[in-house]
Amino acid sequence: MKYDTVIGLEIHAELSTDTKVFCSCSAQFGGMPNTHICPVCTGQPGALPIINRAAVEYAIRAGLAFGCDINRYSRFDRKNYFYPDLPKAYQISQLDLPLCINGKLELSTGTVVRINRIHLEEDAGKLVHDDYHGESWADYNRCSVPLIEIVTEPDIKSAEEAAEFVSKIGLYLKYLGVCDAKMQEGSIRADVNVSLKPEGSEKLGDRAELKNMNSMRSIIRAIEYEIKRQTEILDNGGKVEQETRRFDDAMGTTSSLRSKENANDYRYFPEPDVLAITFTEEDIENARRNIPLLPHERVYKYVNEYKLTDEDARVITLEKYISDFYDETVAIYPEYKNVANLFLTEIMRRVKDTETEEIPFSAKDFAKVVEMADKNTVNRNDAKTIIRIMFEEGGEPMEIAKANGFIVEVDTGAISEFIDNLLKERADLVEDYRNGKQNVFGFFMGQATRGLTGKATPKDIKEYLEKVLKG
Repeated sequence: MKYDTVIGLEIHAELSTDTKVFCSCSAQFGGMPNTHICPVCTGQPGALPIINRAAVEYAIRAGLAFGCDINRYSRFDRKNYFYPDLPKAYQISQLDLPLCINGKLELSTGTVVRINRIHLEEDAGKLVHDDYHGESWADYNRCSVPLIEIVTEPDIKSAEEAAEFVSKIGLYLKYLGVCDAKMQEGSIRADVNVSLKPEGSEKLGDRAELKNMNSMRSIIRAIEYEIKRQTEILDNGGKVEQETRRFDDAMGTTSSLRSKENANDYRYFPEPDVLAITFTEEDIENARRNIPLLPHERVYKYVNEYKLTDEDARVITLEKYISDFYDETVAIYPEYKNVANLFLTEIMRRVKDTETEEIPFSAKDFAKVVEMADKNTVNRNDAKTIIRIMFEEGGEPMEIAKANGFIVEVDTGAISEFIDNLLKERADLVEDYRNGKQNVFGFFMGQATRGLTGKATPKDIKEYLEKVLKG
């Protein structure tokens, strides 16, 4: 029998607030274990939570960006469970009245993934295991760091679509400025629900939930393994158990953790210590005004206003800081395509090679390099060298150009003398050119460009070469 794959996601994204969601402890990543804690986030008797306004605003901003409806009345609930990383033995979350409902996000495949809800909650702590000594420690620094949970409908059809959805969610959250989306630090993680159903059937199969996936590679490998595992069970006449499973990244396999809980297993009830939240239309509009241009909107702008290609626009918007740097550059020097060409060939390559998330010079300096190349103050190859030096050593573009003799001061006498001598030395190639071998021109251009560094622009060299070669 053939099967359709059905995937739903629960994405947990830590919000980039300075403090935690219900107390004033630092929400920053890292720190010595159990140094970012207080009586509130460790659940001490009599300590009462107070909601972080910025966390609510960030959650609403995310909901609006994904086309969600915002509930004008929203409240918090207690989700009860017992685990060493949760000192209160309950998590403050949202069940019946979340902040955001009914959103969507379209993938490159054309699949529209419906977002059931986005709710605000607190994160749990972290257990650190020492398998060698058979010991575990609890670090509560992460307790009460604000999270949004983005819950999809089961609309995703493949491992690749699941990875793309998580990637796009992370990218949008970075553009919104509400989450740094660093999967390696756990600031965005995904629980993946996978099930199979007979091809074309409307009835969904029983699902397995894969917990805390924290890389795109792991998401794809875990889903592919789970599809294979469930297919073998169904083909052999068995029944897939609804359960929570763990993915072993080293082995590439999943294993059972526990039977899948339902909402009633958590004994939800309204949180008595946190007030409900109400919104006015003005509140929603203020939040909407704080939403910057999102990736797809920037792509549209780059293609339709700046006349870049679809591919170039897509590459520039893959990271917010890259797109911001491009925007800052063209605001200073609005030659959109020329900036993009040098940006994509030089800056993007070096960013990728160094795996940095910071460009070590200003958009103003980069704009100056592009302008120098456009005006033939330096030739384009030397402009690329200037960018390399700025990356590796720093410095101001014009000073680098002067120090390295890159400034072009056109010397017509030197141009004619060098090219005339070159053509005399290679009279055989001149004859080839005049007999129709046009590729010879590239040889002469290369020799003359190198020999006339600082004395001629490529345009001057090309014009004189064409003139003398044609007789």
